[in-house]
Amino acid sequence: MAERLGAIGHDPAAGDVVEAIHAAASGGVDFAFEVTGGPAVLSQAIEATHPGGEIVVVSIWEGGASFQPNALVIKERTMRGTIAYRHVYPAVMALMQRGFFRAEDLVTDRIGLDDVVAQGFDRLLADKAQIKIMVRP
Repeated sequence: MAERLGAIGHDPAAGDVVEAIHAAASGGVDFAFEVTGGPAVLSQAIEATHPGGEIVVVSIWEGGASFQPNALVIKERTMRGTIAYRHVYPAVMALMQRGFFRAEDLVTDRIGLDDVVAQGFDRLLADKAQIKIMVRP
C-alpha cells in the first residue's frame, strides 16, 4: 500500500487527498495522524479513516480548529491527542520498517545548539514546510 499512497503526492491542495486515500486504502485507513496543526488537515485526517478508524492529533496548535462531530459519532471513529510520542513512537518505527516512509524525509534541517532559537523554534513557527530540525550539541 505504501506505493499506492506515495502516488498521492505531498501537496494536499493539489487534489482531493481524502478521495485518493479512500481509493488507495479501499475505503479509508485504520489510523490517521494529524501532525501539521492545520485545521483543514484535521478534517482530512478524520475523513481519511474508515468507520471505526482512529485519528491521533500529534501537533501543537497555534489556534483553534473546528470539525463536524458527527464525522466521529456516526462512523464510530476515535480521536485522541498525544504528546512526546510515548505511545506512537513504536508504531511509527514499525511503519518505517515496512517502508511506508523514510526517516531521512522527516528531518528538514540540522543546526547547532547556538542556533536553536532563531534557526530552530522561530523557523518551525514561521515556516510550515519544516518538519523536524535536528540540533547538534
